[in-house]
Amino acid sequence: KALEQYRGTPFHRQLEASFEKLAGGLRDRITFSPADELRSVSFRNTGLGRADLTVFNVLSTAVLRQREVEFDYRKPGARRGERRRVRPYHLAHRENLWYLIAFDTGRAALRTFALPRISAAAATAEGFVRPEDFSPEGFFANALGVLGGPGDFNVVIRFSPAVADRVREREWHESQRLRDLPDGGLELTLRLGALAEVEGWVLGWGAEAEALRPPELRRRLAATAGCLAAAYAGRSRRADAGPGRSTDRSTRA
Repeated sequence: KALEQYRGTPFHRQLEASFEKLAGGLRDRITFSPADELRSVSFRNTGLGRADLTVFNVLSTAVLRQREVEFDYRKPGARRGERRRVRPYHLAHRENLWYLIAFDTGRAALRTFALPRISAAAATAEGFVRPEDFSPEGFFANALGVLGGPGDFNVVIRFSPAVADRVREREWHESQRLRDLPDGGLELTLRLGALAEVEGWVLGWGAEAEALRPPELRRRLAATAGCLAAAYAGRSRRADAGPGRSTDRSTRA
């Protein structure tokens, strides 16, 4: 079950074979009844991303051999992809999706590429040397999930007592600090380089979370909340005035 996130990639068979060798080398024989034991444990990943096996093969080989790669990349919301040439440094599986960290030669900067949006990938004969000071841990250090940035934001979020335990039970980021509040709520502090991901995360908690700092995040959330309120108010009016709605109270159940 733990290997499922690698299914559809070359790593799945390699890891599976390694597991089989480890199990085969055990001196003691281990037996269990799947009908009993496996029914007691389950795994579930919502929104598990899928990577094209051909693209994954090209990229993983290029990362290992340090060869430049060309591919078409479609940005979110774009109808067509644009050709990119990159030096692939690392493949990362984060937030249930595979990402490529690479130096974009056309933009002269490091970029993060989601594998499902990559197509027509082809390795080149041009080699490169990965910088010694590069590390995936350092690259993602100021990102809540995947997207970091050049900023330095001290993010403070207050959670209501209704969800405080759910927040306490998980590690959200390496920089997190927790402070219990007198009413049973919780205050979470994070140090992040960008606000886009944490904005969506706070919205996901609904009215149970309030961003206290920084001011930029509060303004972004207020603007989004205003758009949501307008959208739902408009839909409610349209639904109330929809076709076939009876106004005769005597016919209502």
